[in-house]
Amino acid sequence: MSYTKMRFAKRLACMATGITLSATLLVGCSQGNKTEDTSNKGDNQTTESTEQSSEGLSFSYMGSIWDPFPQTMTPVMQALLDRTNTSIDFQWHPSANYEEKVTVTLASGKLPDMIYGANLATLIDQGAIIPLDELLEEHGQNILAQLTESDLNMIRNAQDGHIYNIPFVLDFPGQYAMQLRLDWLDRVGIDEVPETWDEWKAVWTAFKEQDANGDGDATNDIPYAGDVYSLMPAFGLKITNKNCFLVDENGNYTMAYELPQFRTFLEEVRAMYKEGLLDKEFSTRGTLVNNVELEKAFQANIVGSGMTWAANTKTTTEVLCEIDPTATLAGVKPVQGPNGDSGLVRRNKVGGSAAITIAGEEKAEEIIKFFDYVFSDEGIELMSYGVEGEHHEKVNGEPVLKAPYNENFNSARENGINFTPFPHVFTGDSYMQLTLGGKTYEELDEPTKIFYDALYVGEDSFFDPVPTLSTEAFIANQATIMPKLESLLAECVIGAISVDQFFTEYEKLKPIGLQDILDQGNEAYQNMQ
Repeated sequence: MSYTKMRFAKRLACMATGITLSATLLVGCSQGNKTEDTSNKGDNQTTESTEQSSEGLSFSYMGSIWDPFPQTMTPVMQALLDRTNTSIDFQWHPSANYEEKVTVTLASGKLPDMIYGANLATLIDQGAIIPLDELLEEHGQNILAQLTESDLNMIRNAQDGHIYNIPFVLDFPGQYAMQLRLDWLDRVGIDEVPETWDEWKAVWTAFKEQDANGDGDATNDIPYAGDVYSLMPAFGLKITNKNCFLVDENGNYTMAYELPQFRTFLEEVRAMYKEGLLDKEFSTRGTLVNNVELEKAFQANIVGSGMTWAANTKTTTEVLCEIDPTATLAGVKPVQGPNGDSGLVRRNKVGGSAAITIAGEEKAEEIIKFFDYVFSDEGIELMSYGVEGEHHEKVNGEPVLKAPYNENFNSARENGINFTPFPHVFTGDSYMQLTLGGKTYEELDEPTKIFYDALYVGEDSFFDPVPTLSTEAFIANQATIMPKLESLLAECVIGAISVDQFFTEYEKLKPIGLQDILDQGNEAYQNMQ
């Protein structure tokens, strides 16, 4: 029995008595992104098909799934399995309660050969998965050709430096956009789209005071909707998610709370809340909190501005135009803060996590070879464009998606094109074909033009995402520290505690784990450079 397997067996004994409690405490975080992507092909890319043994490869694959991805076999996946003489037992579970399902599976000891979308730190801590570094070096050259050293750092485990998962690769930088109701702007008599902090505050104030949605009730308009994290880049706090890790101007890995700009941020968002300019539900809806509820608010015609997925500009405009043909939610440049800072986090090129478990260790070499085909030129074309003649045709030697598969992302996904719950490369060209619905820009309807423009309007402000490093301290203390930080932030914004009280309570967290998270995180980050 390997060391990893023995470690996992010991973990099982510890988990057995606590499975009910563990399942309750773990919070599901696997969600589907609504926008897709691209990847530049590496210079060392090979095109040879992976050859499996005459008996073929067979393995099980457990993962989270969400609409509109089908749980049944798709034409694209079937073509992939046929080409590689492979059989996969897919075990799909809804993303809503997926972490609970993972906990139960780990406790049972009956692991699938691969597991996708689970908390990687948990899998490593339980000894349930194997490192892939040597396997990738020996049998995964096509996979590695798609990844820069920076990409590899994003997926390396901070504690031991190993790579444990095969990523889903998306190299299309645009994802979010600052969004503004242009028809509201007209209704309140403002001619220019705001850029500076003072200009935005003037717009938000006008939205609040002048019944900007025109429904006769000036009290239900939300000038800025969503979580407060989305405003942090306007204050030079270039965070990636609500954990608030970032790299400061001196190259140190730290948290937004540690930077002097954070006090200014707190003071300004507190003022926004007090004046009725900030969403009263900021702690429960937002791109980094609950994007579904945020988009519902947009489509309810009560939101004047906010930052979320660029695709929301199209879907919300389409919904609202059924009631008001003049309704327009457009992407605009990101908000500039008091000191002129602004930013939008670019899409993380590598995402997802498909790990090989100790149950699949004996066939790990063949599994890596299989995915190396998925990342080859042939595999990339298949996963991004589908089957030639059925889903796409070649025009001047290049794949062009056919109708109806090129009409929208859902039509493509329902047939297995860009099947995000499965590691592969989704190309930028395919992404743009789906964005444009097989048309030129001039041929697009107005909502689709708005979406296209929103993807690029903030391009000059893009900044690279910063990973949350799963150090020993983070794993041990995150369940206590991170919720407390979220709670303190919300209490301060609504005025329940002062800014000074926030920092007093913040400092109290350092001796009980926060300082270890900061210190170990920076040490791990510096070792990666």
